[in-house]
Amino acid sequence: MVAEAGAISTDVAWTQLMIALDQRMLAALELAPQRAADKELNAFAADVARRHEAEVVRLRELLQATGAPETNPHEGHDMPGMITKENLALLATKSGTAFDTMLAESLRAHFEQCRMLAGSEQSAGADPAVKALAASVQSTRQTDLDHLTTLTGPR
Repeated sequence: MVAEAGAISTDVAWTQLMIALDQRMLAALELAPQRAADKELNAFAADVARRHEAEVVRLRELLQATGAPETNPHEGHDMPGMITKENLALLATKSGTAFDTMLAESLRAHFEQCRMLAGSEQSAGADPAVKALAASVQSTRQTDLDHLTTLTGPR
């Protein structure tokens, strides 16, 4: 089945990693409605969350098409660009401006890492569908970075 889908280990690894990154960020974004002070940042967080939820669905579809197991080898790992479980717990204790600042920093790191990983997938991947999603992720994350900078200023 993997050969039929045209996937190689790079495609599978990128897909699994993106699922892990997006899911952890979704946990942070879920806190925004109750904790964010900045209404524009809150609206942006809700938009990012909606798009990440749809992206996780697509990533899972692509992973399933490769025949790779549904298990997540990145579960419990903290990787660059991923909000750590400790920082997620700390974020959950914050509100107002302190929350906004920490969420913005977490989003910036997430967007930058996802953009870089998507570029790597486009260079090293083989599956056209996975590479197409990576191109979309790379473009979207750059747009998100630009929007975040407009909302919060450069870091």
